[in-house]
Amino acid sequence: MKFVHVQSVLPQEDVAALKTKTGESSVKEAISKAVYYYLKCAKEE
Repeated sequence: MKFVHVQSVLPQEDVAALKTKTGESSVKEAISKAVYYYLKCAKEE
């Protein structure tokens, strides 16, 4: 598996909501969990 580093600019409120929704304390883990969830849901459609 090849890894790629990405960066994004998000509003602080969105990041806080994402951390709450995913149950993660770090931004990195919350975004990672959200991306994998999105990709999984997209495959099921």
